[in-house]
Amino acid sequence: MSSSTSKTDKDPSGGSPLADALQQNQQATEEVQRAADDLAVVHAVLDTKAAKGAVDDESKRAVAETAQVEKRLTKSVEKLEQVNETLQKELPKQA
Repeated sequence: MSSSTSKTDKDPSGGSPLADALQQNQQATEEVQRAADDLAVVHAVLDTKAAKGAVDDESKRAVAETAQVEKRLTKSVEKLEQVNETLQKELPKQA
């Protein structure tokens, strides 16, 4: 139950700059993933309404745009996850 154990990848106050960068990047990854998930829900709702013919041209453009934004966010999550993996591998080398 000692608080003196060092976990640099979990402790933002005492970690190295690399550990801090990893933690911030992990948080950003989670936020981007949540945004992509939320956008997927919005897209599904709009797409369902469009399929029922309950939308105008502007709504159809919104459906197409949400799909593109969701794809961009998903690619960003993948890139962030790759950076997280690299940071996690490099942290032990700094110790």
